[in-house]
Amino acid sequence: MIKIRLREVMWEKDVTAAEINRATGLNKANLSNIMRNKHTNVGLHTINILCNYLKCSLDDLLEYTPD
Repeated sequence: MIKIRLREVMWEKDVTAAEINRATGLNKANLSNIMRNKHTNVGLHTINILCNYLKCSLDDLLEYTPD
């Protein structure tokens, strides 16, 4: 299982979803779904935008746990 750690990274970087939305144009509803791990098919473009904005790596944003 792959978990997106967006909420944790945002907490570490002291960033809000509204700030990400304003800076990147990513939809607030989509950000909310990603934060709650309700969005299971996040595109690479979105991951790239998040990593660039948050100045983090894939290892910071994604967590893999074998099923």
